[in-house]
Amino acid sequence: MKSLLKLTSELVPVAYVSALLDLVEEFDVPRGLLFAEARVRPEVLDNPQGRLSFLDFHQLAGCALQRCAEPALGLLLGQRLNVSTHGILGYAVLSSANLGKAIQFALKYYRVLGLTYELELVELDDRVELRARESMPLGALSRFAAEGLLSSLYGIARFLVGERLQAVAVGFAHAAPNYAERYTEVFGVPAAFDQPYHRLSMPRSYLARPMALANPATVQMCEQQCEALLASLDVQDGLLTRVRRLLLARPGDFPDLESAARALHTSGRSLRRHLSSMGTGYQQVLDEVRKSLALQYLTTTHLPLYEIAYLLGFNDPSNFRRAFKKWTGKLPSDYRIEE
Repeated sequence: MKSLLKLTSELVPVAYVSALLDLVEEFDVPRGLLFAEARVRPEVLDNPQGRLSFLDFHQLAGCALQRCAEPALGLLLGQRLNVSTHGILGYAVLSSANLGKAIQFALKYYRVLGLTYELELVELDDRVELRARESMPLGALSRFAAEGLLSSLYGIARFLVGERLQAVAVGFAHAAPNYAERYTEVFGVPAAFDQPYHRLSMPRSYLARPMALANPATVQMCEQQCEALLASLDVQDGLLTRVRRLLLARPGDFPDLESAARALHTSGRSLRRHLSSMGTGYQQVLDEVRKSLALQYLTTTHLPLYEIAYLLGFNDPSNFRRAFKKWTGKLPSDYRIEE
C-alpha cells in the first residue's frame, strides 16, 4: 500500500545532490562543510542509484544558498540537470519518437524523480504549456526549486530539438527577484512573475520534432523500469495531491472532510474510502500538512508561536504545542532554538 508523501520520503535521486555539490564547490564551498551544516551524512553519495529524503535535500539546498551567496543558484543548478541526470526517465525521453512522445512519457513517470511538483500539459490553440504547482510547501526554497525545475526542462527541450527554442514563454508564481534579467539570459525571453503557477510554453509544432536517438525497444524497457520504481517508491497518488493542495490553499481555515470532498467533487464516503485504501486518513493528511507548515514557519520566519498556532488553525497555542510534540517529540520553542 502506498503512503502519504512526507518530507522524510526518500525520493530525491543522489544525482541531484551530486550536481548541487559540484556547483557549490565552484563557489569555494567544501562539500564537507555543507554536509556538516545540513546535518546530512556524506555516505548518501556512496550509492549512485540511491535516494535522499526531501528534508535532507532541502537542508543541503538551504545551506548552499546561504554559503554561496548566489541568489540565482536555482537557475545555475537547473542548467546542470540535463537528460542524463534524470536517470532512466532521461533515457526514455532521449529514445522517444518525437518531443511530444517524450513529454507524454515524462508526465506519466516524473514521480520517479522525486519532484515536489504536480505537472500537467495544457494545449492552448497553436501552443502547448507545461504547468507546475507545488505538491508540498517549499517555503524559503520555493523560488530556488522553481528556477531549477524550469531551467532544467527548458535546457532538456532545447537539447532534444537541437536548436535554441523560438517563441518560448516562461512564467513563475513568485515575485520578480532583483536579478530578473538573468532569467532572460537563461530562457532567451523575459520571464513573467506573480503567475498562478510556474509555466513553460512553446509552439505546438515542436511536439512533432523527431528524436535523433529514437528507439522503441529502449522506451519499452524504460517504461518497465519506471513502473517498477513507482511501485517501490513512497509516491502519493493524484487524489492525495489534490487533498494536500486544497489544505495548503486554506491555511488556518482547513475544511473538514465533507467540505473537502465537496471541493474535490466527490463524496465524503468516497474520499474516506480512497484515503483508507492508501493507508491513511483525512486527519492524518491534515496533520502532515500542519506539521510541514509548522516546520516551515519555525525555520524560515520569526513569527511568535501564538501566530503560528493561529495560522495552523489552532485556537489555543497550548493545543498547538501538544500537537507539535506529538508530531516531532519536541516543543516548538525547543525546535526553534535547535535550528
